[in-house]
Amino acid sequence: MLDMFGEFSWWILGVFFAYFAALIGIAVVRARQMRGMSDYVLGGRRVGSLVSALSSSSSATSAWTVLVLPALAFASGVVHMWTVLGLVSGVWLGWTIIAKRLRRYTIAADESLTLPEFMEKRFDDRSGALRTLAGFITIFFVIFYISSGLIAGASLLDTVFGLSWGWGIVITLVAVASYTFIGGFLAVSKTDVFQAMLMLACLTTMPIALVFIAADDPLQGLGATSLGFWNPLIDADGSAIGPFFILSAAGWGLGFMGSQRVVQRFMAVESEEKIKPSRDIGTVWLIVIFSFALLLGLAARPALSEVGLLSSALENPSGVYLLLSDIFFHPLVTGLLLTAVVAAVMSTADSQLLLASAIATDDMPLLKRYAYSLTTHGRVWLGRALLVVVGIVAALLLGALDGIAAFLSDTLERDITLEGSIASLVAYAWGGMGAAFGPVTIMSLYWRRFNFWGALTSIVTGTLVASIWWGLSGGPGGLWDIQPATPGFLFAIPAAVVVTLLTPKPSDSVVKLFDQVNPPKTERSISAGRTSG
Repeated sequence: MLDMFGEFSWWILGVFFAYFAALIGIAVVRARQMRGMSDYVLGGRRVGSLVSALSSSSSATSAWTVLVLPALAFASGVVHMWTVLGLVSGVWLGWTIIAKRLRRYTIAADESLTLPEFMEKRFDDRSGALRTLAGFITIFFVIFYISSGLIAGASLLDTVFGLSWGWGIVITLVAVASYTFIGGFLAVSKTDVFQAMLMLACLTTMPIALVFIAADDPLQGLGATSLGFWNPLIDADGSAIGPFFILSAAGWGLGFMGSQRVVQRFMAVESEEKIKPSRDIGTVWLIVIFSFALLLGLAARPALSEVGLLSSALENPSGVYLLLSDIFFHPLVTGLLLTAVVAAVMSTADSQLLLASAIATDDMPLLKRYAYSLTTHGRVWLGRALLVVVGIVAALLLGALDGIAAFLSDTLERDITLEGSIASLVAYAWGGMGAAFGPVTIMSLYWRRFNFWGALTSIVTGTLVASIWWGLSGGPGGLWDIQPATPGFLFAIPAAVVVTLLTPKPSDSVVKLFDQVNPPKTERSISAGRTSG
């Protein structure tokens, strides 16, 4: 696909350099405000509403939003609005039912910086088993998520500049790791705001421009679509959507509940009073982004019909965003539109890298012991080093997956590629982490009787069920195609409840901490005031 952009590569390269220079500049400025591990991991818990909102929402998006969602709408129609509805609902519920209590609880639990650390202190687990297990599972899913971002970045560099996948992966990793390494959480949060605004500008501009391009016949190319193309109750095959489809859409929202890079934003917000505005801003931003991503896919049909490329584009829907960027816009604008893809990759991958480095530093047994023997400055540098290590592991995983894909292609005589696996990797990483940590987080915040054994059961059950579900496909009514977070939640919650009720009650110190964070209603205003600063 190099020929698509070949003559304009220098324009696009110039825009890319300006974009990365802005990211590095933000990181350098924010690095001067970093004084310790709390600043590196949570920005010192002094992040305002706008930054919290856009950082959490943009890190909840990925290359899936820019490349996959428009392609789904382009190929199948408006039925994918259910996925958008599930995601937006999850964002709103996460801020509403988790953010305030989690921020308050992590402060009370000896200033916990990560969710695994919070779990250990929430249940007074002196064995370290819960924290270690949660840490390993988090890093496992993070590596899969980073891998999906590296695939997207390498695919873009291959398409635009003709770079090999190996070099594309290396360049993407270096780009993401560089500003995250320099500036930590504050840099990631501020660059996420910059990237969120860039994504917003590009995804709103493109469909509006395409509508005007096809203004003479805005319905051109739509006559051959199925009856279900404009019907949100009918899928691409013309069949009515069933309960499993709705459950799958809900899974995308449930994944938000356990997404630790998002949960970090809840913990980092400046005060409890900032949570509601953060929720509202973040929810509105996502509604706009997802709505215009869907509209882009729909508007692509008449626009591509106008230039006679609809049939060829339908043969490869995944490339529709790149195709539209090249055909209808000036090279300078094309460069800006392509940076939206990069921004979607970066705003997710940077948060994942930072999360993994924080957990590797503070929550892994051997490293934790070494980390706490270091000075505050030394712990920050250890976190930076581990950030690089995690990124390299994710890149190596792609090498293994590439070999597996080649083997399966030869064995099954099917075209199985890494590029086609972005949606699958995102679904697993998002749904798996949601299932592993969503139920346990909610029950930890709201159930006084909840104990160590219940928490352990919830994490293990959610992880196993989501992983098994992701490995299957088909089934009656598409049962095995449900987003993994949904079955993970449905199995983890009852399993945790049963185990909790069959095992001893939590200790007095655990109950006392719960009551301190969740006092009777008459005392909550006083408690909120003590923990807001």
